[in-house]
Formats: sequence, C-alpha cells, structure tokens
Amino acid sequence: MKWPWRREQRDINPFWGDPNRIPLNSDGYGVAAGVYVTDLQAMQLVAVNACVRLLADSVAGLPLDAYRKRGSIREAVEPAPSLIVAPFADLTTFEGMWQLVACLALKGEALAVAASRDRFEFVTSIIPVHPDCWTVEHNRDGGAPIYKVDGERIPNADVIHIRRFSLPGELHGLSPIAAARQGIGLGLAAERFGARFFGDSANPSSVLETEQNLTREQAQLNQKLWKDSHGGRRHPAMLSGGLKWRPISITPEESQFLATRSYQRDEIAMLFGIPPHMIGAVDKSTSWGTGIEQQGIGFVTYTLTNWLNPIEAAFSSLLPRGQFARMNVNALLRGDMKARFDAYVSARNAGWLNVNEIRELEDRAPVANGDDYIQPLNMGPLGSDPLATPKEPSNVQAP
Repeated sequence: MKWPWRREQRDINPFWGDPNRIPLNSDGYGVAAGVYVTDLQAMQLVAVNACVRLLADSVAGLPLDAYRKRGSIREAVEPAPSLIVAPFADLTTFEGMWQLVACLALKGEALAVAASRDRFEFVTSIIPVHPDCWTVEHNRDGGAPIYKVDGERIPNADVIHIRRFSLPGELHGLSPIAAARQGIGLGLAAERFGARFFGDSANPSSVLETEQNLTREQAQLNQKLWKDSHGGRRHPAMLSGGLKWRPISITPEESQFLATRSYQRDEIAMLFGIPPHMIGAVDKSTSWGTGIEQQGIGFVTYTLTNWLNPIEAAFSSLLPRGQFARMNVNALLRGDMKARFDAYVSARNAGWLNVNEIRELEDRAPVANGDDYIQPLNMGPLGSDPLATPKEPSNVQAP
C-alpha cells in the first residue's frame, strides 16, 4: 500500500499560526533567550529528550490487551483482535506505540489513519502520521472537521486523532513544548552559550602582570617570549621587566552554569509529570516512597496512567461494541522477589489463588493438580469444629 505522506518533498505548510501548536521543524518560535524552539530543537535539550524517551519506552513496552465485561467480571477476548495483536502496519508494536507517545509528548496530540479493515469493516491496523504532514480545520458547512494528510483529504472514519492536552473548541492538542517554550529556550540558550564558552576558549587561563607601562610592541614581545619559554614544555619559565604570572581559575558553577541547567531540568521534568530522580537528578528526593516498588507504583499512578488513558480510549473506539483495550501495567507494579512471594503465600493460604494462577503471574507453565484451592482448617463459622465429622443428612435411610 502506498502512503502519500511518505514523500521526501513536502509542498504544504500545516502550521497556520495556532499558538497552541508547535510549528514545523523548518520554522520555530523565537523566545526571549534568543533561540528558536521546535520539537526537534527541544529534543536536543537532554532533559526533554530524557522525559520523552522515558515516557515512550515505558508505554511502548507494555502489553496491549482486549477485554469485555460479563456482568461485573472482566475477561480477556479470545482470540485477541488483530488490532491488538499487530496494531501497526509496517511497524512493530513497540515502534508504532513509541511514535504515538513521542508525538503526544512533543505536540500534545498524535494522528494515525486506518491501514486495513476486516470483512466487517473493523480496523485491523493503523499507521502513525508525522506531525508535519497533516492538518485539521473546522468544516465551514458545520459538519465534521476536515483532516488532510499531505494536502489530501482523509475520510473521518479512517482518522484516529489522539489528544493528550486539549481545550474546549480546539481541534489541535496543546503542545507542551509550545506552552513551555520560554523555559525550554532558556535551557537551550544556556547549553549553547556554555558550548561556545569552551569551544572558543574566550577566557584566558592565566595573565602576565607588571606595574610598568608597556607599548603594544613590548606587550607582544613579552607574550612571544613567554610562549617561547614555556609553551608546551615543562621547563621553568623566565620572566623579566617586572612581569608576574598569575593563573585564572573558573569555578564549575561559572563555567558550566550548573545551577541554571539544574533548575531547567527540574522544570522540564515537572512539565512532563516525571519525578526528577527518574531522569538522572539523583540529588532530588521523592515523596513516592523509599523503595523501588513504591516509586514504581507512584510513577504508574500519578504519571503513566494519564498518558495511557487517551491511547486506550482511541484503541477501544476501534474495537467491536462491548470490547475495550487496556495496557497491562502489572510488570511495572511488580515488587521484588521476596515481596511477590510473600503476597503469593498469603493469597494461596487465604484460598483465592491456586498454584497455576500464581505460576501464570510468574510466566510459568501450569502443573498437574495445580488448579485446586486450599482452605485453612482453623477457620469456619463461629462455634463450629472444622475437624468434626460431618453429620449424615436426616432423610437418608440406612441400607
């Protein structure tokens, strides 16, 4: 199948000056720090890159499952729909989901189109569209919005538009990069200034001082003599005419702008809802707990769930009625081995998990006689003896 937006030359510009949408990579927002901010330029900032990567890696690595409700019981759909097994045309599930999350993080929205359908016209695969290649606008006739990919209108039934941040009446999602462009621009400007500082070597490493007034020729001659005397060799330097050598030292805070960069890193982590320690700010503490398990639960609960909800809703809308999609976050919520095994023992002794159900949670094959549940012998109705011989029913006649 040929996709029209995979052309190397693009003859349209989908950026119409919407302040809620980051512009094309060929354009950009000028900020007070004197730099232009686009999504690709923002990714050059290590903190932005780390946040986007963490979110995309975390979501793309989660299993996608389809369920249906039978009364109050949720059960998995068997066999799983094709959209769940291989949702992306020409891409692996990890690659396709990574692209969707990256678009959501940078643009605040993501667009995909239906790539194939089954005989019942249900979507069986989709393909993400690059943010620079599509536009959406209100229909002047009052109908559904008009979507165009590379200038060609796409039927609304084939459009999957996922918005992470949205405002009432807005067709586009609100871009985090555009909303925080001043802070991101400050971080980019600090990095570039620091790079030029070291690259140009604008600050001298030492100075030759004298109380005498020197002409330009005398100053240049003394400088040449110093370089000839000590340039690149370990011999002692010889100074005359009252010259004194004094080294110039620059603190790391001044040369690398550590305080400014650290502050911008924390702000960017806050923008994406990620605790700073998860992107390398190990000097920061977290109130989500002291162990890896507690911090993992906090990340899933307060950050990742909010990014999963719009994706799950989009996939659920493509499934048959009564079915819905869910990302399985159990792998991220698993504690250490001792904590898991203690929980399994408690569940097994309480009688609501059997051996095979526990083995399934640990990705192990079932065993024979592993489907039986056990019941503690020291528990029963008040006043009853669990070890007492059960009485024969009174209506049973002896032979």
